[in-house]
Amino acid sequence: MKQWLLTILLPLVLLQNSALAQTPPLTNSDNKQLTLLPLEGTKQIRLNLVNCSGWLDCALARVFLPTSAYVDSRELQFDNQTPRDINVLHPVVVAQGEITGYQLNTSATFISPNSQILPANQIVGINLLLKRSEMPPDHYIGAVYLNFDTGSRLTLPLDLNVRSGPLVPLLVLLLGVILGRLMQYVEKSGGAQAEALKEVNRLDLDIADANLENKDDRKILSDMSNEVRKLVFRDQIDAAMSQIEAIRNRLEILLNLQLLEEKIEENPLDLKTEELARSQIEKIRFCISQKDDILADELLENLKTIFDNTGTRSAGNLEVSRSIDNAQAATGRLIKTESAPLSKPTMAERLQKLLVTLSGLSDQVRAEATLWFIKPLLSLALLLTLTGVGLNSFYVENGRTFGARPFTDFLGLILWGLSADVASRSLSQMKDKASQ
Repeated sequence: MKQWLLTILLPLVLLQNSALAQTPPLTNSDNKQLTLLPLEGTKQIRLNLVNCSGWLDCALARVFLPTSAYVDSRELQFDNQTPRDINVLHPVVVAQGEITGYQLNTSATFISPNSQILPANQIVGINLLLKRSEMPPDHYIGAVYLNFDTGSRLTLPLDLNVRSGPLVPLLVLLLGVILGRLMQYVEKSGGAQAEALKEVNRLDLDIADANLENKDDRKILSDMSNEVRKLVFRDQIDAAMSQIEAIRNRLEILLNLQLLEEKIEENPLDLKTEELARSQIEKIRFCISQKDDILADELLENLKTIFDNTGTRSAGNLEVSRSIDNAQAATGRLIKTESAPLSKPTMAERLQKLLVTLSGLSDQVRAEATLWFIKPLLSLALLLTLTGVGLNSFYVENGRTFGARPFTDFLGLILWGLSADVASRSLSQMKDKASQ
């Protein structure tokens, strides 16, 4: 029976001794209970801070982030309901980074020495000083330990999110958006421009490799090639490609004219006929230099008649006949290209022309305004908009610890910038559909 009583009573005795051994509440000399209650916002300290450096970085932080992100102190507020002052002894702030494991030292967070006396029966505050420049970006978890002269201690949980300043993320994101726009340019007009420029270079090589003994012929074609290169630089790709094909046809005409001159040297004609033939060839060269392909074709027909009348063709000189036929075929291709029907203007183009007419602005004024004002302004607005959206998504809204993982964080900005052209491409497609 005694053993049963001991088994039942012993746990009760141990629980009573444990309760008596707990830390007593704050009391004064008259054994009256001292009450010190932390107010809301102090029971658990949560802050989202920014570690900015330099006036520009901090100025951007004030633009993009709320005021609470760049405070240098936090007032911990208490309700001291006791009839006596309470002194805070040796306060300690302990916090460690959850991502990097970095531990904040005493120079980063500490209690102000001027606020360690809590007056009686008042709402009092203790300043928690924050040196944000000493806090690397991270999510810090810890506590503020307040020791009182009564022998008691109060623990306040601490939760800090620290991000890097917005200047470097903004520049990285802007770089990513620019790279994305450049990739889009290369994929669209830039790629076509590069291909057209490659064709111009090939044309220059063909002109250089062609067996043109007449330096004037080579100069005519080289000047035309330089004009085509300018068209490529101005992004007039269709016109440039058409001109490249035309120059190749003119090169063929000049080579055949040179072959005719060689045949005249090999098979001399009578003086009058030879002068007439050479005169026609020079006129054809002049028409080629002036890009008058229709007149050149007519003169080739006259030249063909001259050789027919001399009997050269009938005598079996097939090379002369073939040269004239090849030259006429080339001029025929040129004339056919130049006489291609123009596409009818779309409804949107007609409406645009009507609005321009009603506004009284000339085509020159509209073109100059579009080139020097509207297009750069829209491009700049799109660039800044894409950058702002990315910065808001990756830094302002979801970047409370931005910079704690530098490689991952900045790589995300670059990748977003590279893919930002999707938005502008969607806008362009919507504009094209609306115009149709």
